[in-house]
Amino acid sequence: MHSLLQRRTQRRRNILFNGCLTFAIFLPNPSFAAKNNRADVPEEYETVGGHALAFGGSVVTAIGGVSAIRCNPAMLALEKEYSLNGSYNWPSAGRDFYQLGIIDGKTSPIAAGFSYSSAMDQYQGVSTGAPSSGQTNEQNLNLTADTPAVRRASLAVAMPVGRMYLGFGSSYVEAKPPGEAFVDSATKSVKGFTMGFGAVAHVTPQIRLGLSAENLANRKLAYVAPTFYRAGASYFLGDFISLHLDYRKREAVDIYEGRKPAFAISTDDQAAGGTSGDNLINISSSIKVYDLLRLVTSAGQNQSSTSSSFRAAAGVSLINQNFNFSYQVLRADLVRESVHHAVSLGVDVSI
Repeated sequence: MHSLLQRRTQRRRNILFNGCLTFAIFLPNPSFAAKNNRADVPEEYETVGGHALAFGGSVVTAIGGVSAIRCNPAMLALEKEYSLNGSYNWPSAGRDFYQLGIIDGKTSPIAAGFSYSSAMDQYQGVSTGAPSSGQTNEQNLNLTADTPAVRRASLAVAMPVGRMYLGFGSSYVEAKPPGEAFVDSATKSVKGFTMGFGAVAHVTPQIRLGLSAENLANRKLAYVAPTFYRAGASYFLGDFISLHLDYRKREAVDIYEGRKPAFAISTDDQAAGGTSGDNLINISSSIKVYDLLRLVTSAGQNQSSTSSSFRAAAGVSLINQNFNFSYQVLRADLVRESVHHAVSLGVDVSI
């Protein structure tokens, strides 16, 4: 009996050590990564809040909560909870932003969730360099990786249908036109709504399958709310460990990936010489340690028509009966040292 306890203790120490080693890889220095002006698609576009960042940013069947509102609304119906969640993000480039959410899966047979995302700083996503011969300042505008989104508000509902769960959602998005520097609070914003849906099913008590779509009907907002298609599978070994496989396809964002003039808004790939978006295949795992601690790690490959990159993420969560706190990091491209950091706090409300 004593030797069995020793082996269990050693196994937990090894898991904890491996988790710490993973974090060491993600933190090349104690300070947050310096901001840069590389015109990548802003990280805010795919950041859905909650604990999703540690899972690679895109989870279809792994977790519910606030992240499910955008990733897969159907997941809201799986967990009977009434909870509040808040997250703060330090992206590798662009403004810091926060996310707030509330989930109600207790007071009605139909589960519902609401999330809100915004930043406290002004949009500075366009810079004007020194114009070359024959150029005006307007022609010399360069997009940075700061998100033009002013705010996002998403509402989703979910319900059981036989052995499946179905969910539907809608998002209100307000954003600055990418060709206008946000120097005047009265600058006109682009506003509109998008739609989304999701489905999830338990093939067995241990295996879960799901799919979803986000930001459908987004013609006016495609540059700030690209369409995401997601599919995934999860395997749960009790409450101790879970394994997840996710696929995500994102619509191309021409103003960044097509390298068109920053002051033009269009979704015509042929005219822009744009890309076909990107395809992400991601694997992740979650391990419970000492009942109160959960470690998450993930790795994935992003593939587009013009480039390929590898990403990795990790997170550690402190979970109690009534609250949870997590710290998460994501390196969207392992070739670079820039890191996206996030903290999240969730509170379960007794009703």
